Amino acid sequence: MKNTTAVFLALLLMYGFTTFTFAQTPQSMGARKVKSTTEVFKGTIVSIDPVKNEITVRDNKTGAEKNITVDPKNIGALKVDENVKVTLRAGTNVAERVKEVTKSMALTKKSSK
Repeated sequence: MKNTTAVFLALLLMYGFTTFTFAQTPQSMGARKVKSTTEVFKGTIVSIDPVKNEITVRDNKTGAEKNITVDPKNIGALKVDENVKVTLRAGTNVAERVKEVTKSMALTKKSSK
């Protein structure tokens, strides 16, 4: 009787642990994927601060000015009053990319609409 009870308890424990393991969702097991989003806007450079590696850009749509941290390697190529397309990292004011928008690119997009 003791052997039967011991075997029954062992099987019950094995079953209990395996169902608990299989019941976990991928999110609870650390396999969660974080969706990365970026903010993209077009604007005009109002000022450049090479000491802080920051530029101030006036958004073309809203008119709001945003201070943006730029890679020190790229800040030398930027100019005040230049039209740019800025791609920011998700939830930050750090630029992933700052690209000059030329007048010919703007005219091409307007004429294609």
